[in-house]
Amino acid sequence: MSTLKKIALAVVAMHFVVVVLHSIAHQSLSVNASPAQLAFIFPVIILAPVVAGVMLPKFEKFGTVLLTASMIGSFVFGVYYHFIAETIDHVAHVAQLEPHFWSQVFLATSFLLAISESLGAVVGLLLLVRASTTAPRGNPAL
Repeated sequence: MSTLKKIALAVVAMHFVVVVLHSIAHQSLSVNASPAQLAFIFPVIILAPVVAGVMLPKFEKFGTVLLTASMIGSFVFGVYYHFIAETIDHVAHVAQLEPHFWSQVFLATSFLLAISESLGAVVGLLLLVRASTTAPRGNPAL
């Protein structure tokens, strides 16, 4: 397995741990996502990166595309709701909530999610570029 694939799998694992901690903070602070947000969060932010990690070793192209797309989508969603939109999910609002420990976990994991998602997107894009430059001509890389 290539070093880049190993890095991708490590990013997926790190992202999953951070998502779990962030979800616990959401629940502990009663910062609840709407049904529409949950319809995005579960398949794109939670499930897709894990599926991508499972698929990556044997189905590199599919796993890489899924990883890249899910991490880009997760990054855009998280940055918007945690740092741009004036909602209950914004870090400035959550910083004022009690218990203070969980508001701090929420803040830290908001930043860690953005970092892990941007890393996942970059590693995914690098894997895609590598696959496109090493694929034999006239033979699809799927």
